[in-house]
Amino acid sequence: MNNIATNTYGKIGPNSIIQTVAALKERYGDSKTAEFLVNIGRSDLTEKLPAEMVDEQQFNELVRSIQSCFGDKELTQLLRRSGELTAAYLLKHRIPVPVQWILGILPVRSGLKMLLAAIEKNAWTFVGTGEYSFTIEKNPKIMIERCVSCRGMSAGEPICAFYEGTFQTLIRTIIDDRAVVTEKTCSAAGAAACVYEIRLSV
Repeated sequence: MNNIATNTYGKIGPNSIIQTVAALKERYGDSKTAEFLVNIGRSDLTEKLPAEMVDEQQFNELVRSIQSCFGDKELTQLLRRSGELTAAYLLKHRIPVPVQWILGILPVRSGLKMLLAAIEKNAWTFVGTGEYSFTIEKNPKIMIERCVSCRGMSAGEPICAFYEGTFQTLIRTIIDDRAVVTEKTCSAAGAAACVYEIRLSV
C-alpha cells in the first residue's frame, strides 16, 4: 500500500459541485434543477457556479440534499454522472495529452500504478480532510477514509459513485478501456472506508 495523502484545509475542487449541478440539469432540466437548488437553500448555484476551491462540507451537504429528495439509487446515478463529467474535465484541462499517451503505452499495471500515484499527489483536491491510498498488488484498489461525499451519512448500500465514476473514466481513457471500478464498501453503509475495486481486462 502506498503512503496516505492527507490534508488539513477542508477544501476541494469546485468540480464536485459544478458537475453535480450539470448532472442534475442533464437529468431534470434547468427549471427543475433551479427549483431544487432554491428549495435546499442554494439559489446562489442557479446564478453562478464556483470557480475556486470550495469548503468540502458544501459538497457533502449537496449530496445529503440529493439523497433526501431523490433517494439512494437516484443519488448514485447522479453522482456517477458527475464523476464522469469531472474526469472529462480533468482529461481535457489537467492531465496533459503527452502524459496520457505515455501512461497508455506502458504495461497496464505499471501505467495504473503511475496514474494512481499521480492522483495521490493531488488527492487533497478531491478528498479534502479525508485520506486517499491505493494498492496495486493482486487486486488493485483505491481507499478513501472519511469520504467527503458520504461523511456522516447512512445508506444500505455504497453511494459514493462520484469517485467511482471519476476513477473509472480516467482509468478507461488512459490505461484500460475495459476496466471496471466498483465501490465494494462504503462508510455510509458502516464500513471503515470507501473501497473501490479496479478490475482490469488483462
